[in-house]
Amino acid sequence: MLKKTFLLFSFSLIIVFLYTAGAMAQETEAAEGDAGGIGLTVGLDYWSNYYWRGTPYFQEDGVFFPTVAYDVMGSGLVLTLGAELSEDWVFDGKPVDTSASPDGVDNKDIHSTDFAVDYSTTIADMVSVGGGFWYFLTWNTDYNFMYWYLTAGLTSVPLSPTLTFYHDIYQESGDAKDFYVQLALSHGFELTKEAGLTLGVAGGYYNYDSYGLRGISDIDFSAALEIAVGIVTYTSSFHYIIVPTKDFYDYTAPGAKDINRFYASFGASVSL
Repeated sequence: MLKKTFLLFSFSLIIVFLYTAGAMAQETEAAEGDAGGIGLTVGLDYWSNYYWRGTPYFQEDGVFFPTVAYDVMGSGLVLTLGAELSEDWVFDGKPVDTSASPDGVDNKDIHSTDFAVDYSTTIADMVSVGGGFWYFLTWNTDYNFMYWYLTAGLTSVPLSPTLTFYHDIYQESGDAKDFYVQLALSHGFELTKEAGLTLGVAGGYYNYDSYGLRGISDIDFSAALEIAVGIVTYTSSFHYIIVPTKDFYDYTAPGAKDINRFYASFGASVSL
């Protein structure tokens, strides 16, 4: 408990420091003009639960996501290095009890270092398109995972509909035909010059061929708040997830009909 309190206090100090740095940077930009940055972003996010396409990946444990991202020459080509660390391991040095896990895997075994290449652009201020490749290098298992994706959205129509296709690849079993298709709708509201609120809903069809599961795996209703202060951006969100297909709620909690799921997130990042 003492270690957890100390780490929470340390994280609070980091947030205060980032807020102060952002405020100072904002004052400097106002006095000298915005000279632009180098395209580097360093961030830390926390999710109270990690739902991967509607299913709990870290067995009802919170997760930290430290990341470093670089936008190459402001081109929209972004290189990212990140990690996924379970809350119990960070605070106590051990995973939660995973005896009920369908795979019998400890959370610390599926901690990963993440490598990504993403590209996005907007055509005629009307259509956004993009794609990318992500590779998840797990620390203590051979089940490294990767996917590539393509996405397209309409930015000039109400709710900005966006369709994304993901194709999954497993290092140990490359013959799996897993894919995930998601349709997302969202609308943003400007609250102040620095703050914005985005309401969204996203639903996905998951062909989880590796486990013989198919159907709509999740419908995610979200509210996300973003505050930008100079070079620092703060984010927080709340998500309510419905898992409508029996294959997916029965897979993670047999017989429980765990259809309704929730999680919240918060984080901060510095853009240089």
